Amino acid sequence: VLVNTMWILTFIQCFSYIGFGLGSLPDGPQGPAGTILKFDLLSNSQTGISYPEEHLGAFIAAFSPGGGSGIPQQQFDPEACEQDNATNEITITAQREEDGRVSTGRLDTYGVWSTAQSEDIKKHGYLEVRTTMPAKIDGQNFIGSWPGIWILGSGSGFEWPKHGEVDIALVVNGYPDIEMTLHSTNHYGGSAQHPPLSPLHVNADLSRDPLIAGLEWNVQEDEGKVDLTWWISWFDQISQSWINENTTKSLIEEADNDYLIFYSSFVTEGFSLIIDLPEGGPIPGTNEVLVDGQPQYMHVSSVKVYGF
Repeated sequence: VLVNTMWILTFIQCFSYIGFGLGSLPDGPQGPAGTILKFDLLSNSQTGISYPEEHLGAFIAAFSPGGGSGIPQQQFDPEACEQDNATNEITITAQREEDGRVSTGRLDTYGVWSTAQSEDIKKHGYLEVRTTMPAKIDGQNFIGSWPGIWILGSGSGFEWPKHGEVDIALVVNGYPDIEMTLHSTNHYGGSAQHPPLSPLHVNADLSRDPLIAGLEWNVQEDEGKVDLTWWISWFDQISQSWINENTTKSLIEEADNDYLIFYSSFVTEGFSLIIDLPEGGPIPGTNEVLVDGQPQYMHVSSVKVYGF
């Protein structure tokens, strides 16, 4: 009886995991109502995008970190980013090379796609990324990692933080707290701005079940306001169900929150998207990384942009 019981529990566990992996992800965008798909950034043939010679969808695999990242340049390796030709999904791998060097990847849409790509998303749009991350409850083996999904204003970090940065989702040291942050001229680093729910703790294994991280921007010129709304969904380990939260930060022209910085980037060059898997440095506060000797991954399964 004991053997049968153990077998049944094992079967249920495996079935639950396999069943989730085969199709229990929520269908469609998990953000605001009334959205219309405009761009699939993992596609290699999306109308409205001019692709450079070397690209992975609308992304370029970075050779250097650019402004705002705080990442040692030698850490980035374009070969750490690989796209599946059948599904267009992209995997970023962080690993220790034979010479002891840590290599990892960064994806960047600068010069290929931005929030100003078309008039129908320029002032009101929604971006949603689905990706795994090295973070989970009891994720001590992921110490030193700080995977992120973020957008940079005009110039992609030139004179950072002068043109604005919005961190859609950042997790640090393997702990599943979703940090959501705005960096700008007068509010950056330790004085950065955050929406009310940041950091958002999730009881999730993000290394297995993807995080669904979305950002809605709504530029309201007549009211002198920019509303930024984060839409975060995750598979909760306790309830064994998907949970969705949203939180909004309003930037007001008459307030001291750098409204003009973000407004200017949205209505001119727009914000470009970055997805990366840094290891070590000032943010995690350690250079002890990949402590269990195993590679770490971000499996990016969907990056879509919607209008209204």
